[in-house]
Amino acid sequence: MKSNKKAVNEQKELKLLLDMYKGVSKEQRDKVQLMAAERKARMELEDHRQKAKMAQESKRERRVADEDALRKIKQLEEQKYELQKQLSCARPNNDPLMVFPRPFAGSQEEKALLNEMEVTGQAFEDMQEQNSRLIQQLREKGDANYKLMSERIKANSPHKLN
Repeated sequence: MKSNKKAVNEQKELKLLLDMYKGVSKEQRDKVQLMAAERKARMELEDHRQKAKMAQESKRERRVADEDALRKIKQLEEQKYELQKQLSCARPNNDPLMVFPRPFAGSQEEKALLNEMEVTGQAFEDMQEQNSRLIQQLREKGDANYKLMSERIKANSPHKLN
């Protein structure tokens, strides 16, 4: 019984809405449709902004984690070298061939890797700045389009009424 009353009430509301919609001019319906499309576009834009922000944050976190891992590797290599040096000094017959060399410390390869990391990090930051500028331009263009659309609707409204 309750669902029947509810259905009747909903039917009355929908009929009232339909009657009201029929009474509205085509221009008003178009305006409502444009506003709905604009609302949908703004929601999609915000969704894309959130996704871009999350992607940038993820990239930044990965970069920080990679840098931390490389620092830790270098620190452990240094520690290994120091321990091997202590071990070789503690042996009774110090054979110079038994000293283990540090594979990357101070080498050209280490310098090249550090330089490459720096260049990659700078390129990443440049891309983030470019993305920020492009997002800002997109916002400004969207706002300008919205303003122009509103002005056009306002300009056409009095013109059609006469």
